[in-house]
Amino acid sequence: MKYRFDFTTLMAAALALPLVACGGDDPAGDDDLPDLFEPQPACEGDEIVPFAGQNQSVISFLEIGDLQDGLDLDGDGDPDNKLAAVGSVAREAIEDALTEYDLLIPLEFFDLDGGAADECVKFSLYLGIYKQDADADGADTAVEDGDCDDTSNARPAAEIAGNRIDDDCDGIADEVDDGMGGQVPPEDTQDLDGDGVTLGDGDCDDSVETGAAVTPGEPEICGDGRDNDCDGVADRGSSSAEACDPFDDTPNAFDIDPLSFDDDGAPLIAFDNGKIEGGKLYAGPSLFQVSIPVIDDFSLDLKITGAQIIADVVVDGDVVRLENGQLGGVLDAQTADNIRGLTVEEIMLTPEDSLLDAAFANVLGALLALPALPPEHPRAGCKTPDIDVDRDGLEAFCDSNLDDEIKTVDLCIDGDGTEYWDEVDGQGNVTKHCTEFTDDSGKPLFKDGISVELNFATTGAILNQP
Repeated sequence: MKYRFDFTTLMAAALALPLVACGGDDPAGDDDLPDLFEPQPACEGDEIVPFAGQNQSVISFLEIGDLQDGLDLDGDGDPDNKLAAVGSVAREAIEDALTEYDLLIPLEFFDLDGGAADECVKFSLYLGIYKQDADADGADTAVEDGDCDDTSNARPAAEIAGNRIDDDCDGIADEVDDGMGGQVPPEDTQDLDGDGVTLGDGDCDDSVETGAAVTPGEPEICGDGRDNDCDGVADRGSSSAEACDPFDDTPNAFDIDPLSFDDDGAPLIAFDNGKIEGGKLYAGPSLFQVSIPVIDDFSLDLKITGAQIIADVVVDGDVVRLENGQLGGVLDAQTADNIRGLTVEEIMLTPEDSLLDAAFANVLGALLALPALPPEHPRAGCKTPDIDVDRDGLEAFCDSNLDDEIKTVDLCIDGDGTEYWDEVDGQGNVTKHCTEFTDDSGKPLFKDGISVELNFATTGAILNQP
């Protein structure tokens, strides 16, 4: 699969937290201030029980928003969304990931009374699976040029003349050359499967064993692994009213990955104290993680701390949808430092370096217009995130040698000014990155990060229990 949720750490909490101005205003820090995104207790209401909610849906639209779309994360009155600078670059890749069902994020609401005002709304998010490869032949159903028969690993393959089956998944069985370089059905008037359509009429499966379930013009049966309407792909209708698109107006069923749950069966992503006011849903702050494709072969693994959601609640019959959704939060430094092994020439990222290196020691930082320490600072020029999560002053991340060709962060400066260097062994290999340092209680020291905002919308869905 091309998409991935990391479910080791994830969501909780609500927007009722008053966000106090912070960041560079208090470089010395204040030990009495709690972290900017302190979790809130769960509101009183129904428990979150997977597949027992009042409404199920799936994110059908997703993009990195523009700067003005950002939420005010630090309480200074301005929108925060530094990642907006890569939004236009990522837009097409995200759209492709949705179209190919590589990015499938279902939601399930609990304690929800339609779209009416509600002081306690809970919901969970899962990892959805729609396309399948049950026959393990390497071809997925439901996607363009995909498998036309997921019940047999014999297809797709080269067309076998005379077997009355569409072997190569082009929607035609036993096709012949039309004399102009194209393929057309054979002149065959037999109807061995008794479905009323001959091979000459365009039947793509006239075999006695399975042909009756595969007939051109018939509705696609979503999830059965067969090309029921003879459009060349199983579970992806094009000529039928039932298009098997999990993002259309008709709720479709798809599977939920077991990795969405902890060992006790509870969802690992859950907001448990949201609310609806004035037709809008408010939830967060929380922790959210999803892999967002940015360019070919590069996905940005967004672990968004302090995640806050604002969205319009729309009721369509029995379906509750979210429109004009905004999900804002912070991509923290340690997460960025863990994103490694990628080659992205556009931002001079190599497999040896991390996304943190690209942002704070290379060209991505300039693209994102990250702040820098002032000239009077001993480490002048070192870039900083824009959100001071732990409110002890903005942290900074430095390449201590700007004159060499190695553009990596090897020095982290905490908000109180304490410097932490990468630890290296006798061969010069890094054994501990500076972002990994913790305080005496074991809590991470480096929590600050780059602000991000995602625009989203949802549509109705049916979730299959694993």
